[in-house]
Amino acid sequence: MRTRIIRRAGESDVPDLTQIRNDAHAIKVAHGDYAWGKQGDGFSESWVRNNVSEKEVYVVELEGNPVGTFSLDLDEDNHWGPQEPIAGYVHGLSVRNGFNGRGLGGFMLDWCANKVSGLNRRSVRLDCAVHNARLCAYYESLGFVRVGLYPEPEPGGYVWSLYEKLVPIRN
Repeated sequence: MRTRIIRRAGESDVPDLTQIRNDAHAIKVAHGDYAWGKQGDGFSESWVRNNVSEKEVYVVELEGNPVGTFSLDLDEDNHWGPQEPIAGYVHGLSVRNGFNGRGLGGFMLDWCANKVSGLNRRSVRLDCAVHNARLCAYYESLGFVRVGLYPEPEPGGYVWSLYEKLVPIRN
């Protein structure tokens, strides 16, 4: 079996994370999902550096090579509104070009579920654009359930599918 690990991202990871995020951005754009911007927008190293310094950003390594990234937030999420501290919120789940279809997304989300469970929280939550049927179906195939929608208030704003997966609480 190939060695997969998840570790907290640092400054030295910024170039790889920028590439990974931009690879995922290109896939979203190819499916008509502009939640992360239009074609050509992408992520800058400055944006990624700021994200790494302000959030819990993680790197997924396969055989020592960075191939994925995500962040896990334990605070309230704008799309979910004020909530009791019962969940962890996954953002920016991304896989490097050429590594899709290897189970890395499920690996990352299982890791998040385990971490959230260890904090005695009961669910992992995420969101995605409701019109990205392929991404919605992917999350549903991993056991996430659509529990609501969040329409952005500005004219022409996105409608987001709110997904949740319950995790066992450890005592």
